[in-house]
Amino acid sequence: MHDQLAHLADMSDRPKVSVQVIPFEAGSRTGLLGAFAIADQAGANSIVYLETATTGQVVEVPSVVDQAALIFDTLRSEASARGPSRDLIMKVAEERWT
Repeated sequence: MHDQLAHLADMSDRPKVSVQVIPFEAGSRTGLLGAFAIADQAGANSIVYLETATTGQVVEVPSVVDQAALIFDTLRSEASARGPSRDLIMKVAEERWT
């Protein structure tokens, strides 16, 4: 786990990679109930991939895509910035996994 966290922290230094952590103290958030990814492409409607405990599904319904985008923006606004997130990842890696 230590090496995985260190790799994640290293990757966050890349210019096209953004890793942000929501601190535990922020409490639970709706958007953390399951993984999702939003795909945007110029000239096409956005889609969202929703992952559940048993399956994943692709959804193209605009209202669902808009709701996922709002959840993502809310999560990102509550997350720590890149530097503090990287520092927290490394702190946890060192304190819990060495």
